Amino acid sequence: MTNNRYSNGRTKLKKGETQRTNGTFMYRWSDTFGGRHTVYAKTLEELREKEEAVLKDNLEGIHHVTSNTTVDSYFEIWKGIKSGIRDSTFTAYLKVYKNYIGPHFGSTPLNDLCYSNIVLFYKRLLEKQGLSIETVRHINLVLSMILEVAIRDGVLRKNPCYGALKELRRKYSGTAKEVRALTQKEQQVLEEYLNKPGRFHFLCPLITVMLYSGMRVGELGALRWADISFEKNDIQINHTLVYDCREKGGFALNPPKTKSSKRTIPMNFRIRTALLMEKARQESNKIKCNVTVDGKRDFVFLDNNGRPYHYRQLNHCLDRISKEINSEIISRGNIDGLTSFPHVHSHMLRHTFATRMREAGADIKATAEIMGHSEISITLNTYTDTSDDIKRHDISLLDLISSETA
Repeated sequence: MTNNRYSNGRTKLKKGETQRTNGTFMYRWSDTFGGRHTVYAKTLEELREKEEAVLKDNLEGIHHVTSNTTVDSYFEIWKGIKSGIRDSTFTAYLKVYKNYIGPHFGSTPLNDLCYSNIVLFYKRLLEKQGLSIETVRHINLVLSMILEVAIRDGVLRKNPCYGALKELRRKYSGTAKEVRALTQKEQQVLEEYLNKPGRFHFLCPLITVMLYSGMRVGELGALRWADISFEKNDIQINHTLVYDCREKGGFALNPPKTKSSKRTIPMNFRIRTALLMEKARQESNKIKCNVTVDGKRDFVFLDNNGRPYHYRQLNHCLDRISKEINSEIISRGNIDGLTSFPHVHSHMLRHTFATRMREAGADIKATAEIMGHSEISITLNTYTDTSDDIKRHDISLLDLISSETA
């Protein structure tokens, strides 16, 4: 490599510019942190265009990204400074990175990350891996937050995640998996299955409370006997149980999901009976809580090992219950007119509660408060399915109006 101050074309070279022995050009400079950087070009004209871009970045406070500055490296920085969110939410963000972003973009230098790379990545997740648009939205959220730190540090000019979902959302909006409620017949079949002797009969009290209270699974797991008043017939929701199998102990107690989630749920006869059944089951089987979570031990719903239920464990049980009921329906041809049974999960029980309340004509504001929603619209738009019977009843109201005006 030569160190001429003139190019072969006899053009005077600026400070930092060098023509290499193969005829190409390079420009070297130091950033404000003392880091050395180099860009290359085939022609001097192309090199000076790159120099201008470097100068513009320096004037705007944008630091040059080295090949060692990868998405992984900024993920570690983001982890260290991220605060102000719930532990369970932060854990969910880490899983999103570990499962999707890290394997694909982790080793990618930030200066190689562009809008088209990200859009193609999301499209592959939707088409090849069958992810829903909602899942991809969460992936975009996490990646965008990580890159935002790089922007604030001055190593990126703009966030390539911005707008990456705009076109995809239009095309794949139908891939979102909607949670539906159990129909009245399906709920009846489920309750009858749990009420009869069998290997899942012990879950009858727990699932009954979920069906008739609308509690979230984390709230149910965090429920303690101290939260229950058989004198006042009410339940206080003060915590939510989170679980991370990677952490020692696994469990932690968090505040309720939102301010409105901290609430009092009235106890009806079914809930009261189910809680007394659970207390009797544990006493007869000598089951005692053997887990201390943030100094608390008197949890209501325990498995046979004396541990509180978490969402993964409960959903696994519900999956097996659903398959057993479905197999029984298929073998018998039908049960109460049902020819199949859906795959039930914990959140579906919450939807079912809201829908039964709607069908019973309950006040929507009261339902929203029982469920811990901050706005009635959440209850109406997300958690209440409209059954055919409800539709028939509501449209028949027009006949009443017509008859009154006739």
